[in-house]
Amino acid sequence: LDSLLQETKMLVLSLILAAYAIGAQAYHPYFLSQLAKQTKEKESGIETCIALHCAFESGLCVLDSVCFQTLQCMMGCSGQADESQCQFECEMTIGNGNEAFERLLRCMAKNDCFPEVPPDGICLPNPEDTVQTITSIDDVAGDWWVVRGINCGQDDVWRGGYDWYPCQHERYLRIDDGSWINNTTYTGGTNSNPTTDVIVTIPHATMPSNGLIRLEYDDEPLLPQIERWHIVAKPEDSYMMVLWCGTNPALDYNGGFVLSRTRTQDFMAPESEQAFRDVATQFGIDYDAMCITDNSACDPNP
Repeated sequence: LDSLLQETKMLVLSLILAAYAIGAQAYHPYFLSQLAKQTKEKESGIETCIALHCAFESGLCVLDSVCFQTLQCMMGCSGQADESQCQFECEMTIGNGNEAFERLLRCMAKNDCFPEVPPDGICLPNPEDTVQTITSIDDVAGDWWVVRGINCGQDDVWRGGYDWYPCQHERYLRIDDGSWINNTTYTGGTNSNPTTDVIVTIPHATMPSNGLIRLEYDDEPLLPQIERWHIVAKPEDSYMMVLWCGTNPALDYNGGFVLSRTRTQDFMAPESEQAFRDVATQFGIDYDAMCITDNSACDPNP
């Protein structure tokens, strides 16, 4: 155990950095940076936890060429101006779907080896804040594009940048058993500039109350992963505003966006935009400061 602990000490930064979510909205570069920071502050506790509870999994990760390559790539981002984005791309282009990587994350979650990190963003709405006339997912079925976002990595509150991923597309579909899914696609990057291939995640969708969609993921390594999408405005059929709150075993993360039936906001009626502006103000959000995404160059049918 002593030798294993020593090896873990040398690798712990990589292993903690590896505790990054596979999927857009569950885990993000902000989480990576916080983990790295807290590794330095609480080194012995995290090392000991991994060594005692996840030694086998960490060893498998080091011995797995793809998992270890992911760690090395992440470490190579250290000190770069876009360090967080660089680490994100390492995970998405190399580590995504790697069993050893995911197994390590699950072990760390099971044994509470993740350090505590502050929430990313603020969960703004309550269930009663939703549009009460939306009573079924049928009312919002089909395709939606994120064209304006709240959590864009712009400050110390909204750090994650989840709402500025390029080509972010939602498709609510009823599957053969009668239940609903949200087929979600997006890429790494920001400001309409993709830096990775398209990433796909498909949470199950239910509507526990009017205007509130609950998304539950089963294709992510850290479960349960739950998001609550509050539809707070839908002034016309082609646009709606959603404020969302998410949680997984490692992080609470939040945001919001305007969704469009088309790839841009260009065809939005002025009255609809004013309605969104008014609703955003009610939640303390400056609508005109929200980040804008132009999806014109994205695959129209992802």
